[in-house]
Amino acid sequence: MELQGASTDNIRNSVLLPFVSEAIHTLNTMTGLKASSDLLTYHDPLNVFTFKDFAVSINTTFTNGVTNNIVMMFDQETAIIIGNQVRSVLLGSTETASSLNEDVKEALAELLNTIIGLATREINETNHKISFGPPLYLYSKEDSEFLLEGIKQIMTVPIELENIGRIHLSYLTR
Repeated sequence: MELQGASTDNIRNSVLLPFVSEAIHTLNTMTGLKASSDLLTYHDPLNVFTFKDFAVSINTTFTNGVTNNIVMMFDQETAIIIGNQVRSVLLGSTETASSLNEDVKEALAELLNTIIGLATREINETNHKISFGPPLYLYSKEDSEFLLEGIKQIMTVPIELENIGRIHLSYLTR
């Protein structure tokens, strides 16, 4: 399979949609936060990659050797809220971080790992077979610039969190 030869609709339906669907489900179960996305009716361009305050990126490698990236971007306040919620639900932690500390970053990486793990089951039922690398934390636009090298297509979908804000899930293909 060559992603650069695949249509946007094919990638959107067989790769991006499972990630968005699992992100919404996982945000609900791991944080208790209500999330939604209008991906099915989304009409704005998907080819946008605008770095926020913090991101977690994970390499996705297909069996043909092509490595792409899944990137979940947050503004700092939303990242802290989600990270605190993950820690509360999974660990029963009553501690509330007020900054993007190591505990919050690890919780966000665990959230993305869970989303990817769940989405992989559905994706691997298609012709796409994917393996994943460890999470990488990105703290600035400059930190993320290397991700854009060799990119042929970007698809970004906002996921709304009720009463909190939004995160952006991007899929970068080479």
